[in-house]
Amino acid sequence: MKLLVYLVAVLGGAALSMEGAIAGELGKTVGKLESSYYIFIMGTLILGLTTLFAGKGDLPYVLNAPKWNLTGGLLGTVYLTILVISIPFIGIGVSMVAVIVGQMITSMIIEHFGWLGSSKIKINKERVMAIVCMGIALVLIF
Repeated sequence: MKLLVYLVAVLGGAALSMEGAIAGELGKTVGKLESSYYIFIMGTLILGLTTLFAGKGDLPYVLNAPKWNLTGGLLGTVYLTILVISIPFIGIGVSMVAVIVGQMITSMIIEHFGWLGSSKIKINKERVMAIVCMGIALVLIF
């Protein structure tokens, strides 16, 4: 089961790279912010329909959820817009590796302190070495 989750996560990463490439190209034609806006509109429509027919959660709970729980939409918008802007300048590979390095560093700090409801996982030498290796990869690919 764990292997399947890893493979699905890898597919998610592949989808993000494809989305970034497509959004970067669209941004050259319609504008960078407009490209992000279009992608979010399409995602909203598709996810809205999926939620309508397959959702099993408690969507009205968002009205009562802690407000910091709702910042994901803002951060997702920042993430996608940064990709749309950076990909035409530095390429898909460099942009994605840079994003992954940022994700790894931030994730490690969040887990170390158990912030945002995450499990506490202490920083160790293996995790630091993984980030160092990714940093080296970023320098080499740039």
